[in-house]
This record gives sequence, structure tokens and C-alpha cells, in this order.
Amino acid sequence: MKRIWAGLALWLEAALLAVLLTILIHRRLPSNPAVLIWAGGLLVFLSLTIAMAAPWSWLRRITLHGALISGSLLFLLPFLWLVGTTFKYNSEIFVFPPHWMPAFPRAVHRSPYIVMPPGAIPAPAGLAPGQWRTLQAQMRRIFWHRAAQAVPPRKLALAGRAAARQALEKQLLRQFIAATPPAAWSHQSDLLAAAKHYVTAAIARQAFQRIFRGLVFSDLAIQSINRQDYPVPLSIIHWHVRGPAQLFRGWHVSIAYHFNRRQRFSIRADFPRPKGVKTVLGVDFSLQEDRSWHHLNITLEENGQRYVNRNAFYLGAKDTRAYSLKIRRRSPSDQSSLGIWPLVRRGSAGAGHAYDRPGWIRLELTVVRSSPLAAAFYKYTQTYRDAWFADTHWLDYLRNSVLLVVLNILMTLISCSMAAYAFARLRWPGRDTLFAIVLGTMMLPGAVTMIPVFLIFKHLGWYNTLLPLWVPAAFGNAFFIFLLRQFMKSIPRELEEAALIDGCGWIGIYWRIILPLMKPALAAVAIFTFQGSWNDFMGPLIYLNSKRLYPLSMGLFTFQNEHASQFGMLMAASTILILPVVAIFFVAQRYFIQGVTLTGIKG
Repeated sequence: MKRIWAGLALWLEAALLAVLLTILIHRRLPSNPAVLIWAGGLLVFLSLTIAMAAPWSWLRRITLHGALISGSLLFLLPFLWLVGTTFKYNSEIFVFPPHWMPAFPRAVHRSPYIVMPPGAIPAPAGLAPGQWRTLQAQMRRIFWHRAAQAVPPRKLALAGRAAARQALEKQLLRQFIAATPPAAWSHQSDLLAAAKHYVTAAIARQAFQRIFRGLVFSDLAIQSINRQDYPVPLSIIHWHVRGPAQLFRGWHVSIAYHFNRRQRFSIRADFPRPKGVKTVLGVDFSLQEDRSWHHLNITLEENGQRYVNRNAFYLGAKDTRAYSLKIRRRSPSDQSSLGIWPLVRRGSAGAGHAYDRPGWIRLELTVVRSSPLAAAFYKYTQTYRDAWFADTHWLDYLRNSVLLVVLNILMTLISCSMAAYAFARLRWPGRDTLFAIVLGTMMLPGAVTMIPVFLIFKHLGWYNTLLPLWVPAAFGNAFFIFLLRQFMKSIPRELEEAALIDGCGWIGIYWRIILPLMKPALAAVAIFTFQGSWNDFMGPLIYLNSKRLYPLSMGLFTFQNEHASQFGMLMAASTILILPVVAIFFVAQRYFIQGVTLTGIKG
């Protein structure tokens, strides 16, 4: 019977390991129930075989260590999901079945290109495999015939007609299956007629946009010093290309490139300054990106001066992105949270160029190729950059949190250790009665004292300051006093008696003997205080009203209210809040466990 239970434990551990390996390799679990049943049955057979054949000592050791490792991995999964979500595109987050692992970015050396929709298309219910193959071929021909007339011919030619046809047929077929009720699949002739009417010009262009990746430049405008926008028609721009790239003009400007030995290319646009613009404040333009994660540098040159982007840009989107760049010395306010990026001055322009002419402006986009590892780094850190630029107060949040943590730890360690020393080592009238009263304060719920304490601090003029969040720590904490008192009672009194004989006073004994011996307990109190202060939300919510005073916990709450639908950014901000707590716990884990354990020793 013991071996059967051991075999069951082995099966559970092996199943968890198989699930994790499948997620790591395929990024998701199989959607076919037959595969799951077959794999589960195979694991049951192997586990029972090992349980019956292996020596009992080995089997016991394997199951014990496997249970510990499996439990650790199981409890670690939510944290890994949190961190992994920060590395994903939105299309990877809002998908079913879920993608557990973030995708590695594609190595792009040629653009435009076509992205094949992932996965195979299963046969609808009620259709045999042979019927589905015949019907699918007929529908694909119908879809392509209707869509080829609606898709822009130039984009089709640049991306590759054969690859575009295969991917577009698959995308339209998948959309048609999702839009068709299951009962309609029993009438094939009606389905073919419905397929002909399904693909409209709008649906074809939308489906093509899902599979198309490419650089398309559009909507250029110059902003004057009085913050008025002056559009610049693309037809009057003098375009110049340097490097392995080509430019195709039309309603929009399409950019095709193919990296070979050269690792960069640049697109230069020279145009006259719009009438009515005396002083240029900035430039606005739209760029459809190709999700290549190549580095993008932007240069604006006018009136003999050169300005470059201060913040790094990467071609990580797949849709059109609006770039709004302002010359920093003419617009000193930092509005990166609104998507307005500063241009900083970098030298003067040379003579004899178009931008030296009075009334001419030059805009240059330089794309620098990123290696696969660099592209992965840019992708996995994009949500952190977006979260950082979405709120301009992150440095204030971090500074306030660190300040509160340091002050609370110092005040708590000093006050609680001194109170515990008085209760544990000194003899004075009413000591035990007063200690019982201190412990009795732990029975008062925080909701009972919340309003009176708030009125006291408000009367003192401490509202909307950090004082109410750290000054109470200077008056001790009943639980920590009890914790330290129990540890001090385990210290032999012979050490005090020897110190007294040598002429050391009670303060000297506390400072030179007691404190050095109770480092584990002090470390445990410091860790508890750090976690409580770092994660404190109710205190800042009650006492603070200014964003510049918010700690990280309150800043994350306001960030969530402003960006509730952007889950990647929310997970990135949450990871920033959690990581210091996790790191502190693992670094001081030995002292934490030792301190909590030794405080239970009876003095």
C-alpha cells in the first residue's frame, strides 16, 4: 500500500514537471483532451512501475525531495506569471488558451514581411477530414479572389505575393469560422455562398493588416512656438535614402529595407518651413512600425541647429504610432507621460546643406539593426519603460518609500529593543502588570483607533506630511516588544553579572552585550517592519493628499486607476513594488528564521 501511495506522489510530481516543461517549450498546454489523457496515462504507468521496482530507501528520498521541489514551484507560479506578463505583447495576454511563456521576438533583417497566423485550423464539428479539406480549398480560393482586389498592390508586392496569399487565406478562414454558427456547417453550398459575401473590402484590409509588418511614414506636421500645428504635404518633401533601403511614395511613404553587411539606413526628408511658422517648437509624424525592435534615432535640423531625441525609441509596435517631439529648450516641461518626447541640441549644422537655407527643415530617421539578444532585451523591458514614462512621480514614490522604510526600521529597533530590555532584564515595581497592559493593546482592532489617531495628527498639523507614517514607530510595537523580550530572556544572566562586576552600567550592558547577542531577533523585527512599511497602503491613503508624498504602494494605486486596461504596465509596476521585498527576504532568510525560532525558547 505504501508503494501505491508513493507511486501516486511520483505521478503528481511528474505531472507538474511535465506541465512546466510543456509550457517552457510550447508556451501553452495542448488543447486536445486526447493528448492530455494519453500523457497522463503514460505518467501513471511509469510512476507505478518505478514505485514497485525501486528500493524503498531510494523511493522515499525521491518522493520527499520531489514533493519539496514541486511545492516550491507551485507556489512560485503566480510570481512567475506576474513577471512573465511584463514580457508579453497585449496580443499574448488577451488570448485563449493562455500563453504562459512570453514569445521571443522575431529576428527581422528584411521588411516588409508577412506573419503567418499560428496554429492549425481544426475541422468544424460534423465535417469529416476529407470533406473539410475539399471545402477549405474552395473557400481559400474564394477568399483570395475577393481579398486580392482590396489589398493595396504595393504592400502586397513588397511583402511577397505568395506568402501574403497563404497567410491571408488562413486569417480570413479563421475569422469566417469564428463568425459562422456551428449549425451552418451542415449545408456546404450555403457556406460557399456565405463565404463570397463575407469578404468585403474592409474585412480584407483589416485581415491583411493583421499579418502585414512594415514601415509606413505618414502625417507630418510642424508645430510653431505658439503651439499650432501646420501640416506638411508629403508631395513637397525631398526624400533621400542612405543604406540598404528603398522608399516608395504615394498617399503614404512605404519603406523597404534588407540588412546585409550594412547595419543601418537613414531616411532624410527636406522640406520648406510652413508659412506662418517663425520659430519651430517641434515635429509630429506617424510611423507604422514593423515590430523588428530595431533602434530608431530621430534628428531635426533647422536654422543651422541640430536636435536629436533624448529618449530611446524602438520599432516594437505593429500598428501606427504617433511621434510628437518638442525642442526641449523651447518647451522645458516634461510631458513624456502624454507621449510628448524632448529633442535636445547636439551641435550645429555644417554649411552648404538644405537645412542651412533660410526657411528649410530637415527630418532624418536612422534605423540601426538590433541583434536578436538586444531585440529580446528591448521587448522584455518595454513595459517597464512605458510604465516609467507614464507617470512622472516614480522617483518621488521610490524616495518616499525608502525614507519611510529606513525611519520605521530605526525607530522600531530602538524603541522596541529598549522596552523589551526593561521588561526582560530590569526589576521594577509593576513590571509584569504593565507588560500585560502592553500585550492587551494588541487586542484593539486598528479600525477602532483609526479615527481618534487621525484627529490627533490633524490637530498637530501633520496631515499631508510623512510624519504620521513613521513617528508612531518611535513609541514601540507590542508584538515586537514581546518578540524581543522572549529572546532576551534566553540570554544567560551570568553575562550581566560579570559586566556589573567589571563596572558596566545597565545602559552599557544593553548596548555592548544584549544588542550584539540578539542580532537574529533584530533582523526578524527589521524584516517584518520593512514588509509592513513598504506595503503599507491604508496609512498613506488616510494621511496623504499630494502625489509628491506618495510611497510606491499609493503610487501603484493611482497608476492602476489611470491605466487600468494596460495590464503589461500594471504588472511591471507591481513587479517593481514586489522585488525589493522578495530580495530582502531571501538575503536575510537565515536571520529571519533563526530569530523567530529562538524567540520561543523559555527563559
